Amino acid sequence: MALMILSVAGFWATAAAFDERIAVVVAARDLPEGHVLGAADVAAAEVLLGDVPHIAWTADAPGALEGLAVRHGLAAGSLVGADVLVEPSAGAFGDMLEVVVPLDASLVPSGVREGDVVLLIDPGLAPSHGRAGRPRSVIRTLELAGFDGSAMRLFVPPAQWVWWRALPAELGAVPMVLPVPLGGDAVALASELDGLWAAAYEQEAAALQPFGAGWRAHAAPGELEVLTPLDLGLAPSGVAQGDLVLLVDPGAPRGSAGGGRPRSVLRAVRLEHYEDGVLGVWAQPAEWVWWKSLPERLGAAPMVLRVPEGTDTGTVAEELNDRWRRQWEQG
Repeated sequence: MALMILSVAGFWATAAAFDERIAVVVAARDLPEGHVLGAADVAAAEVLLGDVPHIAWTADAPGALEGLAVRHGLAAGSLVGADVLVEPSAGAFGDMLEVVVPLDASLVPSGVREGDVVLLIDPGLAPSHGRAGRPRSVIRTLELAGFDGSAMRLFVPPAQWVWWRALPAELGAVPMVLPVPLGGDAVALASELDGLWAAAYEQEAAALQPFGAGWRAHAAPGELEVLTPLDLGLAPSGVAQGDLVLLVDPGAPRGSAGGGRPRSVLRAVRLEHYEDGVLGVWAQPAEWVWWKSLPERLGAAPMVLRVPEGTDTGTVAEELNDRWRRQWEQG
């Protein structure tokens, strides 16, 4: 009602005769259904006074209309009247649904503002020994609408609503934004950034790879990679690539979860690919599952015990298992 009164007041204040031209508010660009207005979305235009619903243009019109939503789509240059505006809190528009999307503007020390054209960015996931991760990358270009400094409030169709709602969970983090410079080429900027971020990710992943660029050449068809950290507590002098070792379950004290278990030898292993406490293994799927799940099943990194060449590893394993069991039973 207040909006309509403003419209009527503007009507009589700016028109002395029916056929005079008056300044009115129009859409500065195409506005989709449910779009929440920003100051840049409206502009002034002169029209012949007539029996059309409109809002008279005043210096404070952009600010006064900011935050209202359009009930239906408006083409650029269309008259903006009270009949096409509604408070966003009034709910959905047709099949439009509301979604609030948090945004991370930490890439921009000066911040971003409503109406800025930005790149929406997947922050990526740093690689580690336990996961592949992914490089930072540009998802899409968009204009910030309904932005309050930390989140966007959008009214979108159901399919888009599902996508926006699921985005933070899929990324595992809040999406980031980076403004496109005025007059800049968003597509070219996105391509350049993706290239830089991909290269940085490859360097980061390579730094985690202790076996060098030729490591993947050791894989036979169908084999999968496992990198397993080792506990050298039983090898104070250390171990080296090529050593013959016993792979040892460190066990768990009596009274711990599951009742505990004594330390025991799992198998004899040749350290064909070993560097800085990490054992690299290429294995067929069934063997890969055994290696991949080993630290989780043990509740700790497996231990290694170096043995001399020619050692009867089976006999040594039996003797160690018997000794460790007696020690465990004695508490």
